[in-house]
Amino acid sequence: MSPCVWNVPEQRRLTVLVRLAFALVAAGQPVLAETAPKPPLWATLAECSAVFEAVGQADGYAGTTEKQRADAAATATFFLAEAEKEAAAEGQADPKADVASIMGYLRKRWANRSEQVLSLPSNLKWIAYCGDLGRKRGILPLRQ
Repeated sequence: MSPCVWNVPEQRRLTVLVRLAFALVAAGQPVLAETAPKPPLWATLAECSAVFEAVGQADGYAGTTEKQRADAAATATFFLAEAEKEAAAEGQADPKADVASIMGYLRKRWANRSEQVLSLPSNLKWIAYCGDLGRKRGILPLRQ
């Protein structure tokens, strides 16, 4: 886990992780089944940060250029800030710590997914979903 997770008190960290465990599993697909629990929006924004971070760090991911990877890394930063802002709006007591508490897991998950060819169709769906969400939230298009 990320060292940032340890800045959250043990009981609080466990509470956040347990509450999000089912939501993050369900978030494995951009379109959730009707019976799946819907993750909080801030967790989805955090996942989109991890998605774009993985694209930004992967050398030549899906044929991307250096500029596209740099843009993806910038987009990841904006999604992370938006996740923290949304966590605050949704009443999380410590939005920055709560988002940080799931980012280690999400970063590892997406780093692994970016290396698996069989994950490519799902990854592209997530990139499209996060692109739509980013446009709705004013994150995209990137301002130069």
